[in-house]
Amino acid sequence: MPYIDAQFQRRVVADRPLVVPDGAKNFAFLGQFVEIPEGVVFTVEYSVRSAMTAVDHHFGVDKGIPPMYRGLADPRVARSALRTAFS
Repeated sequence: MPYIDAQFQRRVVADRPLVVPDGAKNFAFLGQFVEIPEGVVFTVEYSVRSAMTAVDHHFGVDKGIPPMYRGLADPRVARSALRTAFS
């Protein structure tokens, strides 16, 4: 069982498997220890996104996976963060 801080340790991309590895026919990896590009570990969204990716791949669900929220790219969020930091 990994320690809680294992998710935040230094790593390289090859340390974690892809949700659906190349050539996988009937299995996928789910949870916090898979590689999801642009994902942020330690969130429920990360675990749910890995499950959605696996189901989408293996069962051909056409609903699509919702895009990730990119709060840092939103100027309103940046302005609010600056206002909070300096108040």
